[in-house]
Amino acid sequence: MKKANRILTIVMFIFLYIPMAVLIVASFNTGKDIAHFEGFTLHRYVELFQDEHLLQLLRNSLVISILSTATATAFGTIAAVGIHNLKPKMRKVVMSLTNIPMTNPDIVTGVSLSLLFVFVGTKMLGQRDALTFWTLLIAHITFNLPYVILNVMPKLQQMDNSLQDAAMDLGCTPMQAFFKVTLHEIMPGIVSGAIMAFTMSLDDFVISYFVSGLDFVTLPVEIYSYTKKPIQPKIYAMFTLLFLLIFVLMVTMNLLQIRADRTKGVRRAKADSRTMRTFKRVAAGAAALLLALVSGYLIIFARPQETVTLNVYNWGQYIADGSDDSMEVIKEFEARYPHIKVNYSTYDSNEIMYSKLANGGITVDLIIPSDYMIARLIQEDMLLKLDFDNIPNYQYIDENFKNTSYDPENEYSVPYTWGTVGILYNTKYVDEADVTGWELLWNEKYSGKTLMFGNSRDAFGIAQYLLGYDVNTTDREELQRCADKLRQQKPVLQQYVMDEIFATMQNEEAWIAPYYAGDCLTMMEENENLAFYLPEDQGFNLFIDAMCIPTCAKEKEAAETFINFLCDPEIAGANMDWICYGTPLSAAKEFMDPDMVNDPVTYPDDAVLANGTSYAYLPEEISRYVEGLFMEVRNG
Repeated sequence: MKKANRILTIVMFIFLYIPMAVLIVASFNTGKDIAHFEGFTLHRYVELFQDEHLLQLLRNSLVISILSTATATAFGTIAAVGIHNLKPKMRKVVMSLTNIPMTNPDIVTGVSLSLLFVFVGTKMLGQRDALTFWTLLIAHITFNLPYVILNVMPKLQQMDNSLQDAAMDLGCTPMQAFFKVTLHEIMPGIVSGAIMAFTMSLDDFVISYFVSGLDFVTLPVEIYSYTKKPIQPKIYAMFTLLFLLIFVLMVTMNLLQIRADRTKGVRRAKADSRTMRTFKRVAAGAAALLLALVSGYLIIFARPQETVTLNVYNWGQYIADGSDDSMEVIKEFEARYPHIKVNYSTYDSNEIMYSKLANGGITVDLIIPSDYMIARLIQEDMLLKLDFDNIPNYQYIDENFKNTSYDPENEYSVPYTWGTVGILYNTKYVDEADVTGWELLWNEKYSGKTLMFGNSRDAFGIAQYLLGYDVNTTDREELQRCADKLRQQKPVLQQYVMDEIFATMQNEEAWIAPYYAGDCLTMMEENENLAFYLPEDQGFNLFIDAMCIPTCAKEKEAAETFINFLCDPEIAGANMDWICYGTPLSAAKEFMDPDMVNDPVTYPDDAVLANGTSYAYLPEEISRYVEGLFMEVRNG
């Protein structure tokens, strides 16, 4: 039995650590494919330390982790002492309440804190930006507190209370007794809690995603947007360094625990004194470091800015970032306009972007929503009219992308890309005879290997095309039948997805999914077995994403300068080559890869495009009705 347990433990550890080992090895690989080691190199680390954006994100994560850990450790220790001194029944109640943040789903905590911060910031304090660095810090302190308390409490329970009484009998004040006796006894728990809080804070994505503004983004939030493209090797180097950091912290914690255990016995008094001196030095150093970090942060962010900060809010991986020998568009813009600093953040659906804007939690200078969402934003007076004197390159926009249904007077938007929605499937597993239309997504033969859009508008749009309804119908009976059709599909589905589709389809964990043509082309480049199909006979979504300036913008002129820059044919050509979507500037095509321009996935012929339709703005009550039906389908 012992041998079986030992083998099981070894297998478990191998399973847990092999992925980390693969990433560490990949960080030293000259090739980009982690499955093939081509040679040893340190170039990935050189690339990492030359990437100012990634290093800034890492600094942001470390600042938040250190500050939240220090604060949570201090308050958590005090709270643990207070809870320990409560009567048993009350202590049990308080500890049950303390456990709630740990057992509560992160998404519930994140949304709840976001709503609280927005309400307090906008309604009570009248702030324009409710979600900032400080809300992110408060949220991290909040979810770190229970980890500290739960690590310190056992040490308090193990401690002999007579030691503190003896210290006070010998002349110590209660405060002196705490620092000379109690603090030493519970120090292993404090260190354990601090390290756990640090790692949880450094790793957090879900809560950070909901409570952070655009002025301070952490590394996990940014990494989430990288799922659309193959991970750049320099990210492996960053993961390796973070793993080593956590590893060193864990080793330190265990060494401290071992040393604490060894101090017991005849040499306890001497060891206690030595350990306390060491602790005081470490604590003094940590306090100095914390003070330096806070002071540095306040100095950097409080000082008058010599440059204008432009907050751009866009879809993930929707602008060329310099990878794969592409142009780094934002860096090129900042080089051309050195007085403007771009602060770039991402979202993964129109609805999430709208929610953040509507709640008033963030200030954004430029957004790139889809056509139907632009119409909604115009209807709700959430967009500013553009000054086209600042956008002379608008002359290059093709005429067929002007006077659109969502912006008929060309007052609020400038087209950025266009594309179609079709079906991505794996030719190795899917019979071509089954690829006839949208009904493929309901085919029971591929049960458990089919994906579906995770947003209501695209999901209902597919059902509407399949049932032959107007894709912009407001008929509630038709919408109910669409919901019934989606409910019939649910037993076939593996999951509802958005950006998660990239890894799932490329790794062949799923075989069929509806998605946007440009992103499908990206996945097809990574997996030669993938193919794309447009259900021409039934119809498909033809969309335009356009650049707009929301009413909350602070730097309208800088935003218009950025729009004009992106409409430069040479810039647009280099940008579209990387993101694989259609350009609304024919003049940009001469600067693009001919293979991209001639690819039927990105640029279907006019006969095919004639079968495409665009989503229109739906009245607010219908939008809510559709969203409610979709939630019932997903959760039912």
